[in-house]
Amino acid sequence: MPVGRSWPLVLADETTVELRPVRSDDAAALADGYQQLSAHSAYSRFHTLYSELSPTQLRYFTELDHHDHEALGAVLPDTGEGLGIARYVRDTDDPTHAELALTVLDAWQGRGLGRGLLDALAARAREEGITCFTADVLSENRAMLELMRRAGPVEMERDGDTTIAHLEL
Repeated sequence: MPVGRSWPLVLADETTVELRPVRSDDAAALADGYQQLSAHSAYSRFHTLYSELSPTQLRYFTELDHHDHEALGAVLPDTGEGLGIARYVRDTDDPTHAELALTVLDAWQGRGLGRGLLDALAARAREEGITCFTADVLSENRAMLELMRRAGPVEMERDGDTTIAHLEL
């Protein structure tokens, strides 16, 4: 996995996008991307709705150490427009585990971008010694739960409105 560089990902419809590590100068693009999410997609990702991402959130999401906190973004090669992002944050109690989060703009959902981001992030996580992703997913978010099922061995436990999924890498 190229660290600090980009690489192509060909989607199911043969569109080529670029995957690359998120950088601190991506804050404005991330803020714009959040505004493009439907209320349903934003709620699915954050389990709440924000009118916009705060400067503190944007710093947290873009100023990464690329070891304990990694994020990969998908962009259009010609314009740099952001399409989706996948991130992990290593568990401080068990450094072989990390929390997973993944978001794809509504217009790009269902094209294989989420799977490509998850696969790339899992490869990056394995390079850093992470063996398991944990995700707190709204139980109604069938697309994310199915994505995790297809990615590998996964254990799921429902806890009220959420499902806690443990994906072995």
